[in-house]
Amino acid sequence: MDYMPIDLQIAIAMVFLQAGLTFYAVIRMAFVRVRSIKEHHLRLADIAIDTGAYPDEARKYSNNLANQFEFPVLLYMAVVFAAVFDASSMPFALACVGYVATRFMHRFIHVRSNNVVRRFKVFLAGIVFLALAWVFLGLSIYNVIRLQ
Repeated sequence: MDYMPIDLQIAIAMVFLQAGLTFYAVIRMAFVRVRSIKEHHLRLADIAIDTGAYPDEARKYSNNLANQFEFPVLLYMAVVFAAVFDASSMPFALACVGYVATRFMHRFIHVRSNNVVRRFKVFLAGIVFLALAWVFLGLSIYNVIRLQ
């Protein structure tokens, strides 16, 4: 491919942003866990099999990291399909932007106030953006296949 359309460039940038958020989440979780071990005098045996002995703050960071691996996989796959099938579009790219933006907001709420209602609303908005990305991708792939 000699030329990469701007919409695909945007979608790929979102993959890198989401991956960056995930790496940031694992680094922050590590710092919070180490601090928790020191401050709460946890022994490694206390957390070797089950991380339930960590205090709530550390578990919040751990849960948020797990969230960064669940639905984002669908973003990664959608962008791969868009690139492979040359089926990106601006609506697809904007849906990817919306999804990643909500992932950042979700993380901020999750590890700060952890307001469950607000966190759920942001999570739901993210799922809508992700579903729209797949709809736009499906329509684009359909058009690519139909025109061949």
